[in-house]
Amino acid sequence: MKKKLMGALTEKQMETGTKALVLGTLAGFALAAFFYFRKRNDAQGPAGKPQQPGIKDLNMERYVFEMAADVGSISAIVEQAGDCYSVQLDGKYAGTMWQDEQKGMQWQTGDQELEPYMREIAIHLSEAFSRKGFPSLLMGTYPEILSTVWKTSETLEVNLKTDTDMEIFTTFLKDEILNLVTFEEHLDLMVKKENDPYFVIVGIN
Repeated sequence: MKKKLMGALTEKQMETGTKALVLGTLAGFALAAFFYFRKRNDAQGPAGKPQQPGIKDLNMERYVFEMAADVGSISAIVEQAGDCYSVQLDGKYAGTMWQDEQKGMQWQTGDQELEPYMREIAIHLSEAFSRKGFPSLLMGTYPEILSTVWKTSETLEVNLKTDTDMEIFTTFLKDEILNLVTFEEHLDLMVKKENDPYFVIVGIN
């Protein structure tokens, strides 16, 4: 009788321990996801964004890309702000640009510093939802991405910051990526941390 009672207690303890382990694992993942999203929201939030007086930040489309220039390449960050786009060049606010309906949707700007780059920026914006221009939209959406490199016409290497949690990032990327895609061509994202050979393939279409 004593042995049976001890055996029953041992099985009950093992069952309780297993449940605790499962619950602990789930809680850990939930906590990691919470901090991941909070980190993303902090990175994409309004703090630090260049604001033009009278323009409300709607936290809408955002694009990041490189442009060729006489002095080398220029990093551009273009964010939709209402009916116009706010532009940063090499980390400095350069002005806003918009399409004028009364002039056949031609791009306009009131900022002299932005004028020389407006045409090329407009080309990048027009290609952002194609496979060719997809990297600019991808980098604008995910601040964890440091750079992108075309390996083939159908393979894009996506390099992440070294402190990014690969498992959490790729899980949410697979769930969210189709919300950004409007092109029909196939594309493989080779997602990896910078200077790390390990990668995960995320297929599109």
